[in-house]
Amino acid sequence: MSNLFAMARRIIRQILRDKRTLALLIVAPLLILTLVWYIFGAKTSEPHLAVINYENSDLLPAFKAADYQRMSPLEAHQALSDKTLDAYVDLKNPVKVHLEGSDPSRNGLAMNKIQKSMQKVQQISIAKVQTQLKNVIQNQQSAIQSQQKTMKQMMIAIQRYAPSALATIQQQVPKHGQPTKMQAPEKVSLDVSYLHGNSNLNTFDAFGPAMVGIFVFLFIFMIGGVSFLRERTTGTLDRLMASPIKNYQIIWGYMIGFGLFVIVQSFILTCYLVYVLKIYDIGSLVDVLIIVFILSFSALSLSILLSTAAKNELQMFQFIPLVIVPQVFLSGLFPIDTLPRWVQVIGNLMPIHYSTEALRNIMIRGTGFAGWWLDGLALIAFSLVFIVINIFAIRASRPVAS
Repeated sequence: MSNLFAMARRIIRQILRDKRTLALLIVAPLLILTLVWYIFGAKTSEPHLAVINYENSDLLPAFKAADYQRMSPLEAHQALSDKTLDAYVDLKNPVKVHLEGSDPSRNGLAMNKIQKSMQKVQQISIAKVQTQLKNVIQNQQSAIQSQQKTMKQMMIAIQRYAPSALATIQQQVPKHGQPTKMQAPEKVSLDVSYLHGNSNLNTFDAFGPAMVGIFVFLFIFMIGGVSFLRERTTGTLDRLMASPIKNYQIIWGYMIGFGLFVIVQSFILTCYLVYVLKIYDIGSLVDVLIIVFILSFSALSLSILLSTAAKNELQMFQFIPLVIVPQVFLSGLFPIDTLPRWVQVIGNLMPIHYSTEALRNIMIRGTGFAGWWLDGLALIAFSLVFIVINIFAIRASRPVAS
C-alpha cells in the first residue's frame, strides 16, 4: 500500500511541477467549451434578402420592408456577388428567386423565409379572386333586379292598354352583357436560380474547402513540429548552432527541406478530395494547390515555432487543443457573424480562416486570382511573421562564444 501511495505522490508532484500539463488539463477544456458554447449557442443569423421590380407589383405587401431590402436589379446582383445578400426575389410574373448558392445552410434559411412570404402571396391572390367573385355576384343581382322591374312594367302595360304595347316595352328592355367570367386563382410558383452552386450542393461540398485547410494544417503541424523537436532533443540542432551556419539559414533550410514533403502531401490530399471523393470544385485546381501550399508553409512555420517551447512529443501534442481546435470552430465551418466581436477578432487571427475563404471562393464560387489573392497574401504574411519569430528564437537559444 505504501508503494501505491508513493507512486501516486510521485505522479501528483510530477503534474504539479509541469505547469504546461496542469494548464492544459484545466484551461484548454474551459477554452474549448467556451468556444463550443458560443458557436452552438449563438442565435441563427437572419438571411439577408431583397426584392426587385416591386414598384408596380400587387405582391409587395407580402414582403415586409423589415425583412426585404428594396433594390434595383443591378444593386441586387452586385450585392449577391459581394456576398452581402443571400437571395433576392424578382416580383415580375412569374416570381423568381435568385440565391447566392455557395452555402446550403444559408440557402435553406433564405428559402424558408421566402416560402413564408409566398404563403402571404397566395393569400393575396385568393383575396383578389374573392373580390372579383363578389363584384360578379353584385352585377348579376343588379341585372336580375332590373329584369324583374321590366317584366313587371310589361305585365302592367299589357293589362292596361293592349297587346300591341308589349312590343314597345320589349324594345326598352336594357340589355345586359354576359356575366363576367371569374378568373381561376393564380397559382404562385417559384423559379429558383443560383448565382453559385446548385440545388445538389450538399453539406460535404460546403464544408469541403474548410476541411481541406483543417486536415492539411493539422497533419503538417504535427509532423513538422515533432520532426523539428527531434532535431533539438537528439542534439542535431545544437551541433548546427555550434557551426558557422547562420540563424536564418537554419530556419529556411528546415522550411525548404520539410516543404518538399509538405508540397507532396498537400498535392496528394487535394487531388484525393477533388478526384476520388468528388468534392464540388468548379475552380482551377492550380489555384486550389497554391492556397494549400501557402497554408502548408504557415502550418510548418508555426509548428517549428511552437516546438521550441516543447520538451518532448507529448508537450508538442498538447498544443493541438489550443492551436488547432479553435481554428476548426472559427474556420468558417460555422457562421461566426453572430458571435461576440472579440471572438470574431480571434477568428481573423487564424490562418485556416483565410484558407477557407480563399478555397470557398475558388471551389464553389469559381473565382480566379481576384477572388483569393488577398487571403493568400494574409497566409504569406502569417508564414513570414512565424519565420521571423523563429529566427529570433534560434538566436536567443544559440550559445554565445566566450
